[in-house]
Amino acid sequence: MLATTLLWHYWLPVLLLPLGIGLVIAKESERRLAGKVLLVLLVIAIIAQPSSLDTSVEGWSLHLLISLIGPIAAILFGIWLTLFSGPIPVAPLPRSVRPFGFALMILSAAWFAWMLFEARPAIDGIPNPWWQHFVTSFLTVLVVVAGFATAFALIMGDSRLKEASVMALISITSFVLLIYLLAEGTNSDDPVFWRSASWGALGDLGGMLFGSGFALMIFITFVWLGEKRMGVPEPVEPLSKEEATTIRGIISTNSEVEE
Repeated sequence: MLATTLLWHYWLPVLLLPLGIGLVIAKESERRLAGKVLLVLLVIAIIAQPSSLDTSVEGWSLHLLISLIGPIAAILFGIWLTLFSGPIPVAPLPRSVRPFGFALMILSAAWFAWMLFEARPAIDGIPNPWWQHFVTSFLTVLVVVAGFATAFALIMGDSRLKEASVMALISITSFVLLIYLLAEGTNSDDPVFWRSASWGALGDLGGMLFGSGFALMIFITFVWLGEKRMGVPEPVEPLSKEEATTIRGIISTNSEVEE
């Protein structure tokens, strides 16, 4: 009975979730509407789960996700407000909301730290067994991703020292916090349990690298097959005198070079 319940109220919604997200971001309005309806039905199916969350591994993972909704929402809205209130040409937000975006990001970090050291997610006093595994995996991924982002910003961009410094600070802070947990633990958990959970983080990191590499290979393969089916493009006709004059005028105007 429990297996059937988990199938309909957990695993099936998880499998259909990517389909719903893909339909929501489609261009056609009919597909977007179908995606929204599908996502609503999936949320209802998950909420309507009759069994208690502490009776299965899937329930505990769902409880962990619910516990993290607050920090996740704060960091996502903070990043959105911070980025789109900056100097961007596409649908910028008012400049006045930028401090509020930074405040939301700080709130998310403080909220996560409070959960980490003072209020570990629990049900009726029973701590969530996935919490330590999630924290160690999350910090390990932050160290790796932020470190690569630092190198990418320095190598691929010009005058990106500020962005690289921010990414480096995130990577170093995550590494220091991870080492602290492995050495000292928290008020509710001995460092032995944190060191035990850290081994699982290596598996998550390996899976992430393998999955990312495999997804990249599939993407490159489909692009190559699509371009191969398109054939060789037809030769382009040379510019007419009017087109050449127009282009020279645009270049002259934007480069401030007089003809």
